[in-house]
Amino acid sequence: MFADDICVFSPSFSGLQCLLNICGDYAAEHETTFNCNKTTGVLFCPKKYKQPAPSNVFLNGVRVQFLDQVKYLGVWIHASLKDDDDIQRQVKAQYSGANKLRYTQTSMKRLRAAYNNAYRIMHYIPRNVSVRPHQVSHCVRTFDAVLRNNLDRFFMRCTSSSNFFIRLLQMSDAFYKSSFFFNYSTLLYGDQMQ
Repeated sequence: MFADDICVFSPSFSGLQCLLNICGDYAAEHETTFNCNKTTGVLFCPKKYKQPAPSNVFLNGVRVQFLDQVKYLGVWIHASLKDDDDIQRQVKAQYSGANKLRYTQTSMKRLRAAYNNAYRIMHYIPRNVSVRPHQVSHCVRTFDAVLRNNLDRFFMRCTSSSNFFIRLLQMSDAFYKSSFFFNYSTLLYGDQMQ
C-alpha cells in the first residue's frame, strides 16, 4: 500500500475475488470508496503455460479490467514480466534531462545578445554602441559575470550536496572530464586552464 494505492496478488481468480471482497467490505465498513474505473488487473503467466483468458472478477459490483501492462508507482509492469520498455523510457528521460543541461555556443550568443539588448533598451543605448563600458561604469554585472556567478553557485551547491549520487559523481573522473566542469573552469579562470 502506498498512500492511496493498493496492489493485491493472488495465484487464482477465486483467490483474487476473495481479496477484492475483503477490500470492498473494509471500504464499506470505514466509509471509503474505491475508484472502480481505475482498478485494473494484470495476468502474469509463465512462458511454458498457455495464457488463460481473464475471468470475471468484480470490485464493488464493477468488473475489473485486465490489461497487458499497468503503471504502478511510476513503473510500467508488463504481463510478460519484461521491463525493457520501462528501462528504455527511463533511459530516454535521462538523455532528455542531460540535453536540457547542455547548451550550444549559438544559444549562448543569443542569450548574451538578448541580455545586452534588454540593457540597451532600458538605458537608451544605441545598438551600435557596446554596453560593457556602460555596465562597468554603473556597477552592473555583465552577461559573463552573471553567468560566472550562476555557474559558481551551482558548482558550490553540487560540491556541498549530501546526495549520494552527486557525491559519487564528484569522486569520479567523469565529473572533472565533463563539459560542465570544463565550461565552469574556462569561465572562471579563462585561458589559464589550458
